[in-house]
Amino acid sequence: MKNTPFTEKHIALGAKMHEFAGYNMPIEYPTGIIQEHMTVVNVVGVFDVSHMGEFWVKGPNALPFLQQITSNNVAA
Repeated sequence: MKNTPFTEKHIALGAKMHEFAGYNMPIEYPTGIIQEHMTVVNVVGVFDVSHMGEFWVKGPNALPFLQQITSNNVAA
């Protein structure tokens, strides 16, 4: 089973984890789904989409292209 960049944080927060599409994903946190919903509504929520797809970009300008369209440092 694969892990996303957020897996360790989910575990540290006590999330109930389960396999989804080959990834170890959080299902629910100890505070419950209602509290999670209210936090998203009133504060902020983050949805980890790093498990939702992979793609290949090839060619001589692949790195500059990816550096331009993504928010992270692809070269790293």
